[in-house]
Amino acid sequence: MSTFTPSPEFDYYYKACRKGDRETKAVAVSYSPVGVLADASEITGLPRDNFEVHEISKADFEDLRSR
Repeated sequence: MSTFTPSPEFDYYYKACRKGDRETKAVAVSYSPVGVLADASEITGLPRDNFEVHEISKADFEDLRSR
């Protein structure tokens, strides 16, 4: 199974961070790894290859999303 097609049996959450960011500060969060890259690119105006995707917990997702 591809990393970009998560199993529907589980909840997956992702954050996009700038490459090289030691703090891995989230630029965008989403349910989709592809979608979070698109969101980060749209928010910053930078190309998608300037970001890396990290899987996060549901609690982290809800915390980041509420900000």
